[in-house]
Amino acid sequence: MKRFDPLILIPALFLLVMGSLQNISYVSGDMLYRHLFSIFLGFAGMVILAFTKYKSFLRFRAIVFYVLGIILLLLTLAAGYSVHGSRSWLGAGFIVFQPSEIAKFTTIIFLTYYLSRNYSSRNSFRTILFLSAFAALPLLLVLKQPDMGTGLVFIFIWFMFLYFSQNAGLLVFVSVITAIVSAEIIFFCMRPDAFIWLAQMAAAAFALVYVFMRVLMHIRKAHVAVLFFFGIFLLSAFFSHKVAAGFRPYQKDRILNFVQPARDTLHSGYHLSQSLIAIGSGKVRGKGYRRGTQARLGFLPGKYTDFMFASIAEEFGFVGSFLILLAYFILFSRIIKIAVMALLISRAHSSLFPYSACCFFRHSST
Repeated sequence: MKRFDPLILIPALFLLVMGSLQNISYVSGDMLYRHLFSIFLGFAGMVILAFTKYKSFLRFRAIVFYVLGIILLLLTLAAGYSVHGSRSWLGAGFIVFQPSEIAKFTTIIFLTYYLSRNYSSRNSFRTILFLSAFAALPLLLVLKQPDMGTGLVFIFIWFMFLYFSQNAGLLVFVSVITAIVSAEIIFFCMRPDAFIWLAQMAAAAFALVYVFMRVLMHIRKAHVAVLFFFGIFLLSAFFSHKVAAGFRPYQKDRILNFVQPARDTLHSGYHLSQSLIAIGSGKVRGKGYRRGTQARLGFLPGKYTDFMFASIAEEFGFVGSFLILLAYFILFSRIIKIAVMALLISRAHSSLFPYSACCFFRHSST
C-alpha cells in the first residue's frame, strides 16, 4: 500500500456505522456477535488486501478462490439449510453465512484473472466461450438452491465481463435478446395461458412486415429474413413461457409486484408498501433514532436486513437518506478513479478488477 485514500475509507466507515446502529438497535445475542465478527473479518480482509500486490494476488490466488467458491456452493446444496424456501445458508455455531455472497467475489476475481491472461484475444470466440462457462457454473449452482435474486447478480457479473471483452456485435445481440426474453417472462407471469395468442399476434405482425418489405421496398428475399426472425421470436417466447411456468408463486409475485407495486399491498406486496410508508413518514429530518413507528412496531419486515434503508429513512429522514446516497456516490467515484489511474499508468486489463468491483457494488446496492 503506497498511498492511503481517505475518500474511500470515510464513506465506507460511515455506511458501516449507519448499518451497525440499525443492527445494534434491533438484534442481540448470537445475531449481534455475528455482525461484530463480520466487521472484524471485513477489516482483516481490507488490511491484508491493502498490503498485497495486485498482480501476485491474481496470479496465485484467483484459481484457488474460484475453486473454493464452487466447493462452498456444492456444500450448501449438500449440507446447507433452508431459509424462506431456499437452501442457501451454511453455519456452525454462531457463524452463519451465505456461500453465494463469497462466490460473487471469487467469481469476479477469477474472471478478472482469466480475462487479463487472455486480454489480447478478449473478443475471440474461445475466450468468450470459456468466460461464459466459468460464469455459468456458479450461476447454475445458485439457481439449484434455488435463489433467483442471487442468480440475477451472477448474470449481471457475466454481462459485465462480456462488456469488458469489447465484442460489440455479441454485446448488442445479447442485450436485445435479454430485453426481449425479460419482457416475455413478465408477460407470461401476467398472462400464463397467452402463448397461442402471442404467437398469433406475432405472426400477424411479421406478415405485415413481409408485405412492407416485399411490396413497398421490393426486397426479393424478404421471406427469408421474416421467417428467420419470426422463428427466433417463437423460440424465445417458448423458452420464456417455460421459464415463467417453472417459477414458484412467490417468484411470480415478486415480478408482478415490481411491475405493479400496488397490486397486492396486504399480502405479497406488503413489504414494498410498508417500506414506502416508512420512507415517506421520515420526512426531512426523520423521527429520531429508535423512534421509528413503522419499524419499531413491527409493520416493516426485514428492518435490519433487506429493508434497512427504509428503516434508516424513517428515523433519519431525507437528510440521512441523502447522506447514505452521497457516501455511495463518493465511494463509487473513487473506485472508478482508481480504475482510470490503472488504465493510464498500466495496461488496460489492470483496470478490470476495480471497474468490475464498482459495477458489482452498484448493482448490489440497488
